Order: sequence, then C-alpha cells, then structure tokens
Amino acid sequence: MTLFRWDRLFALLLVGVVCILIVVIVQLQHGVRHLETQFSKSLLLSVDLQEEKGKLLLEKYHLTALAKIEEQAKEVLSMHRISSKFNNTQTIYLSKVKVKNLKVENNAVQ
Repeated sequence: MTLFRWDRLFALLLVGVVCILIVVIVQLQHGVRHLETQFSKSLLLSVDLQEEKGKLLLEKYHLTALAKIEEQAKEVLSMHRISSKFNNTQTIYLSKVKVKNLKVENNAVQ
C-alpha cells in the first residue's frame, strides 16, 4: 500500500484549479458589475450636463440678444445712447413739416 497515488493527486489538482477558476470568475463578474455601475452613473451625469449646457446656452442667447439689438441700432440705424445723470431719458427729435389745407373747426384738426 502506497500513500501516494497519481490519480488522487490529479483529482486534487483538478479540484484546486476548478476552485481557483470559480474565484476568478466571481471576481471578474464583480469587476464588470462595478464598471457597468460607473458607466451608468457617468451616462446619467452626461445627460444632466447636456441639459445644463442647453439651459446655459439659452440663457446666454437671451442675455446677448439685447446687446445685439443695441449693436444693430448703432450700426444700421445710426442711433446712439444719450448720456445723462440718471441715464433714463429719451430724446425725440421732430422736424417741421409743412401741412397744406389745414382746417380747424370746433377745435378739431381735419
């Protein structure tokens, strides 16, 4: 009787390799699930950031619209801002127009 037999050693090595493979598979699955969770969180963050970018672009265009209107008024219409102490005045220039055949009756203009 011998205590050392090749078939027992082979079976023991086979069981050891199977156990090691099971541990490796579980560890890989855990790593994959962790990566999927990170990917899902980054995808949600990307959607939130895209929405925030859209809001900021809309706000930017809304805020720059007045500046564009003022620039067009200065360039195309040759308008200018009148500086005053409170800067809340408006000046309207009227030119004289000759009106022919103006009749006044009962304090009304026809």
